[in-house]
Amino acid sequence: MCSFRLVPGRRTRAFLVSGVLAAASVFFGADALADSAESPATTCRNVAVPVRAGTQTGPLSGTLCVPPRATTVQLLVPGWTYNRNYWQTPYRPGADSYQQAANRAGYATLAIDRLGTGASLRPLSVFDTMQNDLASLDSVVRALRAGELGPRFSRVIGVGHSYGSILVDTTAREYGGFDALITTGFSHVLNYGNAVAEIIGHAYLASGDEKFAGLGLDPLYVTSQPGTRDIFYHAPNVHPSVKKIDEKDMKDTDSVINAATLLNYSVPNRDPRLNVPVLNVTGDHDQFFCGVLSADCVSSAALREYERQWYAPGTEVEAFLVPDTGHNATLELTAPQSFRRMLDFADRHVGRGSGVTGSPAGTLPEQPAPHRGKPDVAARLANEALLRAVKPVVDTYPQLVAGVPGLGTTRNPSPELATLLARLSNALGSVTSR
Repeated sequence: MCSFRLVPGRRTRAFLVSGVLAAASVFFGADALADSAESPATTCRNVAVPVRAGTQTGPLSGTLCVPPRATTVQLLVPGWTYNRNYWQTPYRPGADSYQQAANRAGYATLAIDRLGTGASLRPLSVFDTMQNDLASLDSVVRALRAGELGPRFSRVIGVGHSYGSILVDTTAREYGGFDALITTGFSHVLNYGNAVAEIIGHAYLASGDEKFAGLGLDPLYVTSQPGTRDIFYHAPNVHPSVKKIDEKDMKDTDSVINAATLLNYSVPNRDPRLNVPVLNVTGDHDQFFCGVLSADCVSSAALREYERQWYAPGTEVEAFLVPDTGHNATLELTAPQSFRRMLDFADRHVGRGSGVTGSPAGTLPEQPAPHRGKPDVAARLANEALLRAVKPVVDTYPQLVAGVPGLGTTRNPSPELATLLARLSNALGSVTSR
């Protein structure tokens, strides 16, 4: 009895492979098969939308990264004294940034420099207001939907961090335009005690800082004092390289006027007509949006119950309280947990459309570099005086409030007052939205 085995030649193997691929395309669908193949790389380029602030006009700049066939875009808005690099920086060397993670998931991203930061228009500080920030964001959303930046996107997800979360939330309320919201490092009421003491207390004149010298900024533009960006992180949860990159590349300017127009954000900040899916991702050590009169950051369920009262009845509100994490949730070592929740939420509530998944990361273009000069002498001297007289006092604040409920901890010691504030805001919001 003899036996034999078939040793397929090159043509036989090709025939077998083509048959398997054909069967797979029928069973799984052509799109899934295409996604599993080697995909063209995501393309990234600098873009700008013309905006107006008071009597001044200029660009609202950003980096647009588009995977093949992408039809859904995530508009990434950074927080106070941050620029677009917040979203483009990985949480550790060799890892994906949030922008790259979203691109690999098939979503286009536009990471912007807000008004008054980066390569965007820096108007006179009197025009650097929250309302002008909102109007500029609306212009960007309209441009994305109209195809003015290249692709025409049928769906737009607003993704914010800190002050950027306030902006996407308020833009959705006042202008619409978003299909869903993802807010990070955020709740609907600031912990004003910590925010004023730690953020405003550690600010000084931007025109006296070597990084922003020569930009012609007026005295009401400020930035963080050197070496004070640690306040945005939970120290045990940060790779050392990230803090260095924060100081060098992410640190930017903001204005005292912007801060002043932001202070009344908490009352009113609800519109009962706003009804798009919302995800809140906040660290359980976030001292700026948890605590006194704000969210009681003890669990994801508690954060969700707090946040849902600010939206229209029936709004789909989800929350993820990231464990062992500070204010910059997407830049700490727990970032992969945040990424998964954010992208899963986007998939379930909006969808990537026809965007191809698994595309190689795009090469980021070099950002426009503003003119550099020497620090303003008067501003430099004022900064030196602040560093000598004020900084040592402000630096003692964490020790003074350590263990104080709501200030030194992220527990809210008076949840009844927080609920009362929410009801007051809801009542005012209902009146003003009629």
